[in-house]
Amino acid sequence: MSTFTRYIGILFIIYLSYFLLLVVYQVILGVIGFFENRRRNKQDEAEDYSRFSVSAFSLPVSFIVPARNEQEWISESIKAILSQDYPEFEVIVVNDNSTDQTMNILHELLDLQELTNPYKDRFDAGKIIGMHRSRKYPKVTVLTKISGKKKAGALNAGLNFAKYKYVCIMDADTIIEPNALLRIMSHVQKEPDNIIGIGSSFGLVNGFKVKDGQIVDKSYSYKPLLAYQNIEYIRSFIGNRIAWSRFNSSPTIAGGFGIWRRDILLELGGYSTDFTCEDIELTFRMQDFIIKNKKDNYKILMMPYFIGWTEGPSNIRSLILQRSRWQRVTNETVSYYRHMFMNPQYKMFAFAIMPYFLLYEVLGVFFEISSISLVLFGWWAGWLDVRMFLALFCFMVLTQTLVSLISIGAFFREEKLFKLKDIVLFVFLSFFETFWYRWIISLAKLWGTFGYLRGQKHFDQYERSKVKTDS
Repeated sequence: MSTFTRYIGILFIIYLSYFLLLVVYQVILGVIGFFENRRRNKQDEAEDYSRFSVSAFSLPVSFIVPARNEQEWISESIKAILSQDYPEFEVIVVNDNSTDQTMNILHELLDLQELTNPYKDRFDAGKIIGMHRSRKYPKVTVLTKISGKKKAGALNAGLNFAKYKYVCIMDADTIIEPNALLRIMSHVQKEPDNIIGIGSSFGLVNGFKVKDGQIVDKSYSYKPLLAYQNIEYIRSFIGNRIAWSRFNSSPTIAGGFGIWRRDILLELGGYSTDFTCEDIELTFRMQDFIIKNKKDNYKILMMPYFIGWTEGPSNIRSLILQRSRWQRVTNETVSYYRHMFMNPQYKMFAFAIMPYFLLYEVLGVFFEISSISLVLFGWWAGWLDVRMFLALFCFMVLTQTLVSLISIGAFFREEKLFKLKDIVLFVFLSFFETFWYRWIISLAKLWGTFGYLRGQKHFDQYERSKVKTDS
């Protein structure tokens, strides 16, 4: 055996070991997520929401909704918030110098009047050039700021203005269910001194019909590009994040919907404007804060309920733009918080979360592309038997499918959101994800990694679709 052939054999063993380790890790997470999902849903069934929804002791919440060129969704998103079955909350919309009709729509919807309130910038927000309050809904305030400092700056502007202890961060293209805040804050209500952050699951609103902020027809899109994104969301929330939450090691509270304690945000200086994206970095920083300050009683949780719906990219170009940006911020965050990697001080986060993010989220794209290239080259060069090639390829397909099916099974067992034909479609598509969709995501990750290495920091906003109304 030549030295070159021996090296190829070693590489083959490394790649195979990598995929086996990843599969074992994801299967274990999927099983943990299955039982954690079941436990949380049993708690949800036993909750007396009718009493909680009228209680004077319910913790008030400040919604913060950053909006830049969100004319297609802003009206329905705000209506959904105002329809919340919750005793007390305020809404702060931050118009980040939109150049479309966003501000005009807000004026028409809310009947705004100008404010002259004093404003103190405790966070890195950027310059505020306008403040308005709704005559129609006095609990709604609209801030307008000059562009710059990315989405984090808009969020910080809202934090400066928020008056309640808990803030709910929401994207302007998210439609939340009427009981969303009630379901999530019921957990906070039980441990207000311990829970400093909490989020939950959401799916894609593409194809739905919306009227006055309410979903009136949940007709899921059967377009494979959108169906695969729904599968990804289910796999991510149930298979990963719910399992991590079981051990109080959540690495991400998604920016689409997440609740934080404002006093902790104030102590940390708010959202960082140095990163491409804001949600994952803040969650890592919160976990870092818990350990460094020996706040073992603090919790950052994820719930398995679908509490809202957000628009997903409807074409390949938009999907690549979105996922490449996600990859950039993942690389930025993991690199910045590398001191947490295998550091015993950080416990589960150091030994289960950081290795996963480094080996899969950051380096995984290189393992995937180089391993399939090696296998294809080995087959072409005659080093790898055709039967061995097919066996390896089937192994990759079936293990990926197994991970998806565990999460899909856990989700459909508890959440009665999909019809039988939707479930059949998701199961069917799971067997073919490796053939094309996975490689689109890999291409986006590769593009995002190159962007990170080039020092790119811009926020790529993909083209929005017009909301479907019931008219």
